[in-house]
Amino acid sequence: MDKSSVQFVQMSQNEASNSSNRKRKTLNLINLPRKRLRFQGSYRQQNWPFRNSFINYITKTPSNAKAWQKLIQSCKYFFAKNPIIVVDSLNFSREWEVFTNTSAGRLQKGIPPNNVSYKLWIAETLSILYGANPKDVSSIMPQICRCDATKLFFYGQILTYDEFLFFSRNIEILHLNSSCVKNGNGIVATNENNTNVPLEKLVKTLVNLKKIFGEIDPSHSCITSNTVKELLEIPHFSKIDNFTLYKIPEVFDIDTFFIYIKKNKYTEFYLYFAGSISEEYKVCLEKIVDEILQTETHNYKLPWIYFDGLAEEKKRKMRYMNERFSAL
Repeated sequence: MDKSSVQFVQMSQNEASNSSNRKRKTLNLINLPRKRLRFQGSYRQQNWPFRNSFINYITKTPSNAKAWQKLIQSCKYFFAKNPIIVVDSLNFSREWEVFTNTSAGRLQKGIPPNNVSYKLWIAETLSILYGANPKDVSSIMPQICRCDATKLFFYGQILTYDEFLFFSRNIEILHLNSSCVKNGNGIVATNENNTNVPLEKLVKTLVNLKKIFGEIDPSHSCITSNTVKELLEIPHFSKIDNFTLYKIPEVFDIDTFFIYIKKNKYTEFYLYFAGSISEEYKVCLEKIVDEILQTETHNYKLPWIYFDGLAEEKKRKMRYMNERFSAL
């Protein structure tokens, strides 16, 4: 027998041996007891390599949005048992809409109100624009199972403090335009439920906050005489990138705050004061503006301070100094 024939015989014997081993392994697997989960209706029977208790656990307690998204895409059983849809953004303008980022682009879809067939998991942004009902945040609450959003945009909304905590645990950017947060949980009716949560209490809970933008509603003001003092006692307040407020009332302690501004070299401040402030308060503001304009070298980020009655020339100079400072 030549060399090539010998090699062919050896290969055939090896293949036969491997085939025999595979058959034995297959028989052993067939004989192993299996626990099976059965689906209702059109769902096919599934053979899991895990205990039913483990499958139930990961179905009912998903750990994060990305993992859950992959899980429901891999097998529709998980969504059938726990109907949660992960969306990048939930927005309201004229109607509720969800946005999901995909490799093909950003998908947009309207959702009917009070849909009880599934719940939403918000991954990035929750936005409620002008024209919404003041209670739209509260109305969508039953449909949201979890909110990991890093951006909140609330316009003209009235929230309870519990609702705010639910939405804001991961917030980095907060816009509260003509919106307010009420003390209490909205369930037990007490006099406290009608009081506004002050700005400093909201900021204190937002440990990841980078930018805050607010237009103060005079009828639901979150600014108190203690706001400045208590803001400055919050450790992470000094690490905020941007602090912008509109319609700031006279109770805001601007003298103390300006001392802090000159020590803070990190935050950009944009302060727009309410038209209702007194002439005496305007004098205090103008003195601060004059100090900023007359100082040649600034060791802090220049704030933008605006109020009705500030001379146009001073506004132009301040704008020019801010633009030049920002370009450095």
